[in-house]
Amino acid sequence: MGRKKLSELVNLEIINIQNGEKYGYLGDSEMIFNNKTGEIMGIIVSETKGSFFSFKEDETYEIPWASKIKQSDKTLIFDYKL
Repeated sequence: MGRKKLSELVNLEIINIQNGEKYGYLGDSEMIFNNKTGEIMGIIVSETKGSFFSFKEDETYEIPWASKIKQSDKTLIFDYKL
């Protein structure tokens, strides 16, 4: 993948091929970095559960960056069983 600016990553849509779910955009998630190297170690994404008429609850998932299998100009595709 080479070097990228963080500003180039924030608009990437996150998709998990294990369940076909879309988890929004990288800029809306939290990123986990290695404090010594600055390397991205993972992302924390949230998924809203509930319906329009009930209370909505956010569930969060930590997805390791190593489970990333593909990146294009618009998407990040992960293969990770939640």
